[in-house]
Amino acid sequence: MLLLAGCSSAEQPATLVFEAAGRLEDPDIREASGLARSQRQPGVLWTINDSGAPELLYAIDHSGTDLGRTELKKSKNKDWEDLASFTLDGDPYLMVADIGDNDAKRKSRTLYFLKEPKAGKKDTTVDWEVTFEYPNGPRDAEAAAVDIENERILILSKRDIPPSLYEVPLRTEDDGKVTAKWLGTMNGLPKPSRQDVEFAPKTKDWHWQPSSMDISADNAAAVVLTYRAVYYFLRRPDQTWFDALNTRPIRISLGNFKNAEAVAFADDNRTVMVTGENKNSLLLRVNLDIPAEAADSRNSGVTVMSFNVQNLFDNVDDPGKDDKAYLPLAAKQNDAHIAACNEIPVESWRDECLYLDWSDAALDFKLDVLADTIRQVNDGRGADIIALQEVENVAVLERLRSEYLGDLGYLPAILVEGTDTRGIDVAFLSKLPLLGEARLHPLTLPEFPDRQGDTRGVLQADFAVPNGSVLTGFSVHFPAPFHPTAMRESAYEHLNQLRNALPDDHQVFAAGDFNTTSTEDQRERLLDRYARPGWTIAHEVGCDSCKGTHFYGRDDTWSFLDMILFSPGRGENATARIRANSVAIANRNPAQVSKDGTPERFRSAAQTGVSDHWPLTATIELTEKQ
Repeated sequence: MLLLAGCSSAEQPATLVFEAAGRLEDPDIREASGLARSQRQPGVLWTINDSGAPELLYAIDHSGTDLGRTELKKSKNKDWEDLASFTLDGDPYLMVADIGDNDAKRKSRTLYFLKEPKAGKKDTTVDWEVTFEYPNGPRDAEAAAVDIENERILILSKRDIPPSLYEVPLRTEDDGKVTAKWLGTMNGLPKPSRQDVEFAPKTKDWHWQPSSMDISADNAAAVVLTYRAVYYFLRRPDQTWFDALNTRPIRISLGNFKNAEAVAFADDNRTVMVTGENKNSLLLRVNLDIPAEAADSRNSGVTVMSFNVQNLFDNVDDPGKDDKAYLPLAAKQNDAHIAACNEIPVESWRDECLYLDWSDAALDFKLDVLADTIRQVNDGRGADIIALQEVENVAVLERLRSEYLGDLGYLPAILVEGTDTRGIDVAFLSKLPLLGEARLHPLTLPEFPDRQGDTRGVLQADFAVPNGSVLTGFSVHFPAPFHPTAMRESAYEHLNQLRNALPDDHQVFAAGDFNTTSTEDQRERLLDRYARPGWTIAHEVGCDSCKGTHFYGRDDTWSFLDMILFSPGRGENATARIRANSVAIANRNPAQVSKDGTPERFRSAAQTGVSDHWPLTATIELTEKQ
């Protein structure tokens, strides 16, 4: 098999190179300008010829073997430039994009839609067509893709620098002409130099121009083809395609392949096929089975944050919860509340119950500084998954997600109510989709019945990683240090039992507040006994200069109360690790740090601080053996 030259390691992972899958067998496919996967026959691709050719659809297999041709009646090939497939109302369809216009003179363009025929069928007919014009005058375009989730066609102009992205509806109410909507310019592709543009008419090298595009069947990834490379974009959940196409993509060089004109995903949403405008052109193939974060240009895996947010309560009295300290001061001025607070034996907790003014302004400030702390990770994008502790309910976490982090692409908050007396729970915010329902595994301590109310269960969530693997996360909040060591021992045993019960192919992390002080660990060797045998401890493979995530002023000690543990899958086809140089304490937000250089706990009256814990972050690299 012919391996085409790839680009440098700075541009892409070294394993991503195109290979020659075969050649287009049919000699009449002289200028293949579009390519699409079949939605009804696995292993089949469709292609078309460029302007002025007969109105024919050519079926080929994944090696280029001729599977027959189909005439498309009621159509005209003025300048067919791209092809796409999609499923609508359960039926497979093809779209032929007659959008070419080298001289930018055509006032309108036409998109033809047809139910996909079986390979080799003699002829078929257009089911409907959409005629459109551009809002800013004629444009040449060769790249079009179906965004079936929004029932629209995305069209990328060819000669604009940078290219412009337009949308056209998939269906119209009548046969009238529509005006495409301009979405903006696409800055995810490299721009040509002034010299590139100046000499292109002589060299015939317009390497930066997009000539085809496709969106995967799951609407999660897109590829854009230029004359020199394929650019792979991953769309995060809740992200628009315009935003996704303006991130930095993975680039896969075409090496010495010339006249590339057509690109399409194959059946599995990760294999990409390319061909070009030559008789018996090569058909190229590349497997994009790569980690999710590599696809958004950072060449990283899944970034996890562990964050004890220190009493994230709303300011409403929830029935069955001891949340009376977290109310507005005006709601505390009654005999019943004062009497209940005076029953609290610890002075600082009693004063908080009586005098803490958990007003709307205080809560807004708390949410704001938490958001600022989260945004310091990944250049403002936040971690992919955040394991949180000390969250009262899903409503207050949804406020944080939607009002303060609404532009970062986090999916709905994950929280299952537990039985902690105060009502604080463990939770997740994630950009990766959830597989199934999250489960809370209660921690039962029959030997400590009087302390059971001060415990939190282990929250399990299984996340879908774009490379096809499953990443199981456990958000934990172990019993506090003033409780007997035996309670934390039980918590470690509980966590390990949950991990051991998972399928072998699951990658697993546990993140949260383990409440294991450095003093206790030196004395009881808890990490030696319960963590190191089956887990990688993130701050031990990175973060060498880090003191800890929590500081005990009374004995002047630092501890990693907050940890990220990782256990790779035990199956044969997966490899994973924590990237050492990714492990860090996220404390660059000035509000997090006291004048003594320790975590600055949140103080609502003064509106200072964030939390008495610093978040820990680490990146998990997930790959599959080839």
